[in-house]
Amino acid sequence: MNKKLSLLFLIVIVWLLSVGCKGDKKPIRLATYTYATNDRIENLKLLSEELEDRLQRKVAVTSYPDVESFILGIKSNEVDIALINTLGYLILSSDNEYMLPIANMHIKEDAVDNYKTVLLTNNDSIERYSEIRNEAKNLTIMFVKEGSTSGNLVPRLFLSSIGITSPESQFGEVRYGGNHTLTIEKLAKGETDLGAIGSNEYYKQIQTDSTLREKVRLLWVSDEIPLGPVMVHKELPLEEREIISDVLLNLHIENTDAFESIKSGWSEAGQADKFQLISDEYYDSFREMNGSRTLLNDILEMFEN
Repeated sequence: MNKKLSLLFLIVIVWLLSVGCKGDKKPIRLATYTYATNDRIENLKLLSEELEDRLQRKVAVTSYPDVESFILGIKSNEVDIALINTLGYLILSSDNEYMLPIANMHIKEDAVDNYKTVLLTNNDSIERYSEIRNEAKNLTIMFVKEGSTSGNLVPRLFLSSIGITSPESQFGEVRYGGNHTLTIEKLAKGETDLGAIGSNEYYKQIQTDSTLREKVRLLWVSDEIPLGPVMVHKELPLEEREIISDVLLNLHIENTDAFESIKSGWSEAGQADKFQLISDEYYDSFREMNGSRTLLNDILEMFEN
């Protein structure tokens, strides 16, 4: 066998060994959840390809129908890497056997109104949010959906701070709009007295329809909401977890298209500039406000079953 054939034979053997090693490993299960009509699988395609290259393992991307089923999938040990929203993570963190939060989107320092909750009304008798408590029994309020952070969790925490600790018993009726767009549309049509949605949708709608300002009024705007985490399975080898962290931290530099694709799938990430490392303590702002423990656990219990 001449030298060229020997070299070619060696290259083929090395390639076959590398393919064999990659094929012997089970696929990494990368998962998220569907919002409205977007299952976000296409948004994660470039990230999955980057992870396949770095981990030398196939990456299978899955999207669960909603946050609730996503949490069940995680608890059933079906997920290795998860992109979840803030509320989903907080629910999971009370009984989390499998996943570790490692990173989330960092919002650029000069960002304005990136991810907040707005509380709106069409009721002329309510001029300030401080009046809601006394009138609550005569009012209907509409949240977005159970699994929404900006459209359910944050407004409930705010209401608890003004004395409405149980909206279901204190308001005349509690409804869900289904998504942010439908919720503000129903509010504008008079199907509810109050509506809580994400600020992105509110500002988008009033720019699109200038008459909307005459139909709904802004009562309250929250502080910026911490974005949900990327989580990894605790049983993944440390080396692989470190590779995943490294991929995320450098994605905005080394694979801009992958980073922008992820951003385009999450409206709350519109003003993000990179991923940052985090741990569970990053979300303590939901657990304690103004030096006191919040009613977070009580609120979360409503959505855990």
